[in-house]
Amino acid sequence: MKQVLFSLLILFGCVGMTFGQRTVSGKVIDSAGEAVIGANVTVKESPGVGTITDIDGMYSLSVPSIGSTLVFSYTGFESQEIALGSSSIIDITMADGTLLDEVVVTGYGTQIKRELTGNIAKLKTKDVEGMPFVSVDQAIQGKAAGVFINGGAGKLGQAVTVRVRGNSSISANSQPLYVIDGVPITTGDSGNYGGETNTLADINYNDVESIEVLKDVSAGAIYVAKAENGVILITTKRSKAGKTNISFNYQTGNSEASKRLPFLNSSQFESFYRYATGYADRADGIDPKDPDSNTSYMFGPGGFLDYFSLGTYGTPRQVDNDWQEGVFRKAPQQQADIQISGGNDKTKYFISGQFLDVTGTIIGNSLKRVTGRMNLDHQANDWLSFGAQMSLGRTDNQRLPDDNAFSNPLQSVALTPFTPFLDPETGLPVGAPPGDVNIPLYYNPVLSINYGNFKALSYRTLANVYGQVTFNKNLRFRTEFGSDILNQNEEGYFGSQTVRNQTRAARGIGSNFGTYVTNYNTNNYLVYNQGFGSHTIDATLGMGYQQSQTLTNYIEGFGFASDSYKKLASAATKSDGSSTETNYRFVSYFARANYKFKDRYLLGVSARIDGSSRFGTNSRYGQFPAISAGWVVSEEGFMDKMTFLSFLKLRASYGITGNAEIGNFPQLGLAQGDAGYVGVPGQRPSQLANPDLKWETTTQSDFGLDFGLFKDRINGEIDYYNKVTTDLLLEVNVPATSGYTRQFRNVGKLTNRRKASTKNRGLSDPRAAGMV
Repeated sequence: MKQVLFSLLILFGCVGMTFGQRTVSGKVIDSAGEAVIGANVTVKESPGVGTITDIDGMYSLSVPSIGSTLVFSYTGFESQEIALGSSSIIDITMADGTLLDEVVVTGYGTQIKRELTGNIAKLKTKDVEGMPFVSVDQAIQGKAAGVFINGGAGKLGQAVTVRVRGNSSISANSQPLYVIDGVPITTGDSGNYGGETNTLADINYNDVESIEVLKDVSAGAIYVAKAENGVILITTKRSKAGKTNISFNYQTGNSEASKRLPFLNSSQFESFYRYATGYADRADGIDPKDPDSNTSYMFGPGGFLDYFSLGTYGTPRQVDNDWQEGVFRKAPQQQADIQISGGNDKTKYFISGQFLDVTGTIIGNSLKRVTGRMNLDHQANDWLSFGAQMSLGRTDNQRLPDDNAFSNPLQSVALTPFTPFLDPETGLPVGAPPGDVNIPLYYNPVLSINYGNFKALSYRTLANVYGQVTFNKNLRFRTEFGSDILNQNEEGYFGSQTVRNQTRAARGIGSNFGTYVTNYNTNNYLVYNQGFGSHTIDATLGMGYQQSQTLTNYIEGFGFASDSYKKLASAATKSDGSSTETNYRFVSYFARANYKFKDRYLLGVSARIDGSSRFGTNSRYGQFPAISAGWVVSEEGFMDKMTFLSFLKLRASYGITGNAEIGNFPQLGLAQGDAGYVGVPGQRPSQLANPDLKWETTTQSDFGLDFGLFKDRINGEIDYYNKVTTDLLLEVNVPATSGYTRQFRNVGKLTNRRKASTKNRGLSDPRAAGMV
């Protein structure tokens, strides 16, 4: 009998438990009506009870029958709490979150923007969607306070100067560090002839999801190597689980120089020089009619204008040429993009391709690029995930031949308006043989465009693979290996018509350069995240290694049967050749911890030890700590009455970063094997060693205020920073009695300081109010 009663009690208990639970289901969508995949649905009273929405935004969850509240949350959307009542179907439309809820990439991790204690400017691709950018750095221009970008003369594929909070060095490189999907990429000039090139031109901007500029020391210190110049993190697009999406975009148009400087026409030129020569003659006490006077030299028969106008000055054939008209043009361009994304809860993929064909506004300059990308993420099981990102690009850059000060097409504005474009005797551009090669006054740059050629063809592969092990909800380990491989060939030729600028080009001269850069790195780190009531800690501990090798070769030849033969196989004489190899290595150990108390008191600390092959054996390693703090004042109770102020945060940071961009072997005593004599090989010392050469370091302090007004419809930031760089890396003079004339040393100090502020308004859409 006791057994029967005990069984009935168990049965009624189970029935009671069953009747105490019920199933609630529904669909979660965004403001555009699209399903929100992977949104979290939890029971507020029981945080351990929850689920996520499927690929259709649907969810189903067993909850207590009474007194329950569902919490819906997802990154980038405002969280919502819904009291259940008696309904068993709850459909939710999630509103886009404010900018302060945005997730910002910080290096080896992410943070919500409102919790940042450093200064990071974020640019999303949708902010500049549809703009015809050739390279990634163009997208940042004018979008981030404290970031200066100078595009130079507007040539396609040309190097761009980027400065984050000013110059931090004198002779070491001041360009920021670029990191794409965790891979520090090769930047800087890879060209060997003419103006510097831009390696970022090999990357398709439409593959980019977001760009973060780490401006202050607390944000960039986790990278250190070159971080004193700032760090630019580029994150490429990923897919969400759901149906396959295919998008295709094509755009075409024209571009031209919008502003041209007004230079003197023929009448103004003559009037100006008559005044100038007359003044000079009066000062010298010479009659302007004297054959030896300045006036006669300029305007007389056989004088300056008579000679450089090819005898047309003062005749009906006199011209009034605007040389800008001959070097600028209306430049067509076209671009086609395709993107395919999709996947399921296990595997997600993003595939893209682009064809870009841009003509430069300056004659002789054009760029064609074909790129492809595949990003793949796979969740193998509850504890293991892995993935890969790969980008392939082919860039064909028709560069300006012999691009220097006096052969750049824009230099033609210095030519007199009296000089014809074409030589009336030969019908060729003025200055081309058999005409007088000393006309015009300076070298006619059109000759290099018409009779010269310089093309840079590069193949770029960016790849990264990763694996992540999740030990529990608080601890995970990630390992990644990335590579950046650049193969570039540059081919140049100058015909006999360019002999004035290329003295050896009387019978044609050709050259060929090969540049091969292999850059790879690995990062391995643990991430720990734990909440303890009002306390939250987020910590990262890891190590990294980077190695880069650059190989170059060069060959030159002259004497071509005609300009129809431009390959070096046709050169009568192979006149020069060389090859080089250089490399560098970094090893790094880093740690970071972020602490939050009651969502309003923030503290961040980081430390990094970097070793570089570029420094002396006595000072190879550098230690770089940083600390930052923040106070979200708007979360305090005494701010409740200030309803117009939706957000207010004070923050401060202090730390040290380093710079190693001084070349690969400045610390070594070097010798060169170019001291041969009458066929006998020989070598000579070429560089004085400095085993004490050490890191150039920058100490930076930053004080900032972030604010949001009227529900974040107006928001912005105000910053004051002070950067002091010491132990500047510099090649200094040494007494020649040492057998050398220069040596690399750490000397001098450099200071940058500024008050910078940014205000943004987006009254029609709070998302448009960006804190930059």
